[in-house]
Amino acid sequence: MGMASNTNDGVLQQRNRPVGKPRGMRRDRDCRSCKLRNVKCDLNRPSCGECVAAGVPCGGYPQRVIWVGASSSVKEASSPTSAPSSTPARSTRLARSQSAVSRSSDSGQTPDRGASDSWSPPDRPGSSPGDDASPISWSEADQNSFIKPLATLCQQIISLDGDALRSNHYLSVEALRLISRLRDFVQARIDGHPARADMWESESLARYRLDALMSLKDALKATNPFAFIGIAAFAFFEVCDSGFGDWQRHLYGAKSLLDFHCKSRAELDNLSRSVTGLGEMVVRLVWFDTCGSIIRGTTDLIFEDWHRELLTDSFFRTVGCAAETFELFTKVASGEVASSPTNSAFLAIKQLLSLGQGTSDWDRSADAYRCAAVIAVLTRAGGEPVTLSTQSTISKAVDRACQIIAASPSSSQFYIHMAVPAYLAGMNATSTQQCDVVRSYWHNCSHAGVRRYPDGLARCEERWKLKGLA
Repeated sequence: MGMASNTNDGVLQQRNRPVGKPRGMRRDRDCRSCKLRNVKCDLNRPSCGECVAAGVPCGGYPQRVIWVGASSSVKEASSPTSAPSSTPARSTRLARSQSAVSRSSDSGQTPDRGASDSWSPPDRPGSSPGDDASPISWSEADQNSFIKPLATLCQQIISLDGDALRSNHYLSVEALRLISRLRDFVQARIDGHPARADMWESESLARYRLDALMSLKDALKATNPFAFIGIAAFAFFEVCDSGFGDWQRHLYGAKSLLDFHCKSRAELDNLSRSVTGLGEMVVRLVWFDTCGSIIRGTTDLIFEDWHRELLTDSFFRTVGCAAETFELFTKVASGEVASSPTNSAFLAIKQLLSLGQGTSDWDRSADAYRCAAVIAVLTRAGGEPVTLSTQSTISKAVDRACQIIAASPSSSQFYIHMAVPAYLAGMNATSTQQCDVVRSYWHNCSHAGVRRYPDGLARCEERWKLKGLA
């Protein structure tokens, strides 16, 4: 009886034990949080035991669908014979990414907004490029950066049905692999943070970055226009992470790829019907092109006038800059301002007279950009020694810009877009109070322990030391 009782107890214990993952099973079904933390998931629903024990939100499980009548290109993408450079494990992951529907909604903090600000882009069903379905509304979705709409765009492309895949010859094996791995990298950037504060990125995030870069390389070899999305993504992360204003290397590559496929507005519009999000990506890079030239103090614009005509009022409402101010930035960046000092002074005064016409967050951001335009114009006009009158006007523009930045809440959707005004104000600061405002701005942009514009602050600090302000 005693032996039978022990046997029954053992059976009951086995039945009550949580059902875990059999030894040796693939990790592709682990919840997202366990994948990012590189721990073994027990696959329990709705929240796995590992996440419950660690006190972290369970990231949810990937959902799968099977394409009905999927094209051979998708099947070939998961076949080692169609991609000799891919290992079987990599091919399995690619096929899984191509058949995945939208992941679970984001939870917790993201690099772009703290946990208290529950913003997420609108969910939109996958649609065929060029059909009548509404595209992503970037002016609405991009509340404070490029990263979440980018993740949504990649998922939208991955989730296209079989007919859409067959009808778009640009969605090749290389393109699908790039979009899949780019989505994984962007999502990891949203969900994960380095384990240590002194790390740039975690090891797992670095692997996602490398996978995306290798796929981008393959897409560029094939001159596939979907590579433009990858270039734009890495240009964005270059803006966030690297030398402030020195992101032109990505822009040159993007411009070369764009020139290969289209050299006019009509050709770009036609290509955009097949390459989802292409027009929006071009707009972003044109913005980076002009802002980078202003920051560097150069006249080396990469994109052409017809590219800049793509920037609409909707985009300017997104970034918090008035269209006429951007036009003045373009004049400065093209060298037109430097050739006419008198006209430059008139343009600067016109920007100053436009200050204070509204009290909304957008109005404050637009005023900050107007001050930045005054600084950019007067520091570049004529190349002559700056007069006392000009220096006084620059100082007033710096002081007004600092007042606007200090009065702007960091929760505003336009706050992180004010980096160019903050940088120009910081580089031309004349008091410790102005330095404190700009320093606080850079720190607020890196809230939640996420790297953003570290070089912008470093360059300002270096300039302040030379002026004896630090």
